[in-house]
This record gives sequence, structure tokens and C-alpha cells, in this order.
Amino acid sequence: MFDKFRSLMNSGTVSGYFFQAIPITLIVGIVYAIIRIAVIKKKKLGFNFGKELIKLLFVCYLTGLISLVILPANFWLNLFDGILYGWWNDFAIFSFGYVNLVPSVFKALSGELTLGSWVKTMLIGNFVMFLPLGFFLPFVSKKVNNKSIFLFAALIPAAVELLQLIFGRSFDVDDLICNFIGITAGYFIVRFIIGMMKRRSKKQL
Repeated sequence: MFDKFRSLMNSGTVSGYFFQAIPITLIVGIVYAIIRIAVIKKKKLGFNFGKELIKLLFVCYLTGLISLVILPANFWLNLFDGILYGWWNDFAIFSFGYVNLVPSVFKALSGELTLGSWVKTMLIGNFVMFLPLGFFLPFVSKKVNNKSIFLFAALIPAAVELLQLIFGRSFDVDDLICNFIGITAGYFIVRFIIGMMKRRSKKQL
């Protein structure tokens, strides 16, 4: 069973990296839920199922996001292989990555780069992966509003890209742009949905 799952993790595809993040995401989610329930019972806090569910989903999402975009490629696969099979040769955490400050669009226009399927997948992926972050932010922080979201959308991807350099990945301006658009789009989508729900509830009254 594990061998089949390992083959999925080691496929070298976007879905393969996603499967690598699933086990740690589930573990962190379960641990968080247990701790959160214990805190609520101990402090006798009010329990709002919707809010608690959003917090749990945010923790799981953040764990998966860190696994996919910050930690070295195949980090969890190599860790699993080291623990289960003793294969530690490919396990490395810290190494310096490369820097790309020229957007792929400019490279494509100059003929330096062809926007093939892999490039397009990465660009779309970096947008989609950060879309939920914009959705969750207004629920987990009261500091996020229509003005501050642009600051958050700029600072968070910048911090992620700097961390990627430490973990042997790249500081890529394409990622900054796509992440920024993804976060702001996710935020304004959820604000639009909330606004629609409020207007509908007022009409019903």
C-alpha cells in the first residue's frame, strides 16, 4: 500500500508534490483539533462550529502550503524514505537557491523563453495555491481589510521567496506576482460573497 502511495509521491508531477504534503497535513490537522478542543474545554470558551472549522482548515492549508512552496523539493518523500528504508543520502535541508528577477512574460517576448506547458502550469499553480490564503486571512486576522490586504499580499510572498532561497529553492519574481494576485483575488472573492450574503439577508428581513 505504501509503495503505491510512494510511487504517486515520486511521480515528479504537481500532483506528486501534493501527495507528499497529505500525510503531514493530516497529522498537523489532527493534533491541532485535539489541542484546540482541550483548550476550549479547559477555558470553557464558546464553541462556534463554523469559525472553528475555518481555523482547522486554515491550519491544514498552511501546513500544506509550507510543505509545497518553502521546504526543499521532495523533502517529505526523502524523510519518509530515510525513516522507513534508511535512505538518507538525498536528504538535505539547507542549500542556497537561485534568483530570477525577470518575469517570464518579458523573457517570452524577447524570445529567451518559451511559455511551454510546464511554465504555464507553474504560473497557474502559484496563483491557485495562494488563492485560499486570501480567502482565509480575513477570518483569522482582524487586521486584514480592503486596504491592508495589498500589504499582506506583497509581504507574505516576499517572505516565502526569501525562505525558499535558504532551503535550496528559488527567489522568483514570477512567484511574487502570481502569489500577490492569488492572495488579493481570494480576499476580494470572499468579500464579495460575504457582501452578497449580507444583502440577501437584509432583503429577507
